[in-house]
Amino acid sequence: MNTRVLNNLRRLPVMVAIFALSMMLLTTASAQRTHNFTFVGSPDRLDFTLHNNTGYQIDEVYVSPTNADDWEEDILGEDVLANGSEVPITFNRQKQSHWDLKVVFKGGREAIWQKFDLSQLTDIYISFKNNKVYSTTKNGG
Repeated sequence: MNTRVLNNLRRLPVMVAIFALSMMLLTTASAQRTHNFTFVGSPDRLDFTLHNNTGYQIDEVYVSPTNADDWEEDILGEDVLANGSEVPITFNRQKQSHWDLKVVFKGGREAIWQKFDLSQLTDIYISFKNNKVYSTTKNGG
C-alpha cells in the first residue's frame, strides 16, 4: 500500500475522536445555553430588583405567594437596605407568578403590597409620598 494512504489511515481514528469530542462539546454548550437562558416575561423567571427610595432604612423584606398563610423568610437576612440602595432578589418558582411583598422599616413600620406579577416585572421602587408608602414597577417586556 502507498505510504501516504497508510499515514492517512493511521490518522483516521484520531480525526474521528476529535470530531466526536467536538460534537459532544458543541451539544453540551448549546444545551447549557438554552437551559440557563430565560426570556424576560417567562413564568420561571421571577427575579427583580427592589429599590429603596423612601428616605428610611428597610430592615426586613418578605416575598410570599399571594394567598399564602404566612410570609416566607426575611430575604435580607442580617443585612439592611439603606435609603437610595437596591437589592437584587433572585428566585425561581414555577406555577406561581403572583406574589405579595412586605417590607419592615427601621422602627417597625410595615408596608404590604399584594399580587405583584413577578413574571412580568424587573424592578419595584418603594417611596414615600404624603406620609404614605407607594410602589412603582418597571415591566420587563
